[in-house]
Amino acid sequence: MMVGPTAVPERVLNAMNRKSISHRSKEYCEVHQRVREGLKKIFQTKNEVLVLTSSGTGAMEAAIQNCFSIGDEVVVPVLGTFSEQFALMAEAHQLKVTRVKFELGEAADVDKVMEYVTPDTKGLFVIHNESATGVTNDIQAFGKALEGKDTLLVTDSVSGAGGIEMKMDEWNIDIVLSGSQKALMVPAGLSFIALSDRAWEATKRSNMPKYYFDLNKARQFQEINQTPNTPAVYNMFAVDEALKMIFEEGLENVYKRHKENTNRIIEGIRKLGYDIFPKEEKYASRTLTAVYAPGKAKEIVAGLQEQGIIVNTGLGPIAEDVFRVGVMGYVYNEDVDAFLEALANLS
Repeated sequence: MMVGPTAVPERVLNAMNRKSISHRSKEYCEVHQRVREGLKKIFQTKNEVLVLTSSGTGAMEAAIQNCFSIGDEVVVPVLGTFSEQFALMAEAHQLKVTRVKFELGEAADVDKVMEYVTPDTKGLFVIHNESATGVTNDIQAFGKALEGKDTLLVTDSVSGAGGIEMKMDEWNIDIVLSGSQKALMVPAGLSFIALSDRAWEATKRSNMPKYYFDLNKARQFQEINQTPNTPAVYNMFAVDEALKMIFEEGLENVYKRHKENTNRIIEGIRKLGYDIFPKEEKYASRTLTAVYAPGKAKEIVAGLQEQGIIVNTGLGPIAEDVFRVGVMGYVYNEDVDAFLEALANLS
């Protein structure tokens, strides 16, 4: 029940257990075609979803390199490790970053963030699901707040897409990125990124150097169901099979399962005397739970591991006080039962 990489179903592992094929072959192109169409359903978009051989961090960098120019002003709500990473990455690419800081455990307040968005703001970088603190931001509200503005809404949904609702087009998101190793139940190694028409227009103005992550080049190869460079072919086999599993269960049913598993965990930990780390339960993630256990988190993680339950400690300043339990992807009732029983044994 790790926050990521997550458990890979046997069916997905079996899909990878086959002879290699050329990434320029007809067989590969058929796999790529299915994956690109399936990812559109996950992102709820008409836009092309490009496949990159990288972690989600690579897709974050691709968004910056392709859609922004040196000196552009951007705003980043910072509420945990991964939102701060986005800010640091933007600064590394010489963007002018305005951080809007929130306490750990808080969600980004839309009204407060919008106070820092000006006519010169080229991008607003918002983490969909801050897995460091177990908080989900209201991306739909950010999209609505930016209506009529020239600011691109860039959303990292690495630990969200496929596990919690994502509606790129309806919510007016310009760039969505995600990774293979979370709710999509696939080994780490692939990331995915989709751009709106406005974001594609921005690529024409970008003066950032780019080569491996040149999305216009990737878009051209997408037309023939290929990638510019050699992709992680076996991971593509895995994504192809994982998407089949998701759509067989039904995307809405997948979302429902994630919510129900998380709600059971929250109820269970509270019965054992713990609580969630997020300040408001309505913003608590439904793909993972950050459990508040002051001074005991690492001890609990070790104790659970001895019983065969693998979870993660908190990150940064809350490492001693928070542990994180993932329900992303291939997690079901019996897994939640096993976790709660093991935690009870430590109480």
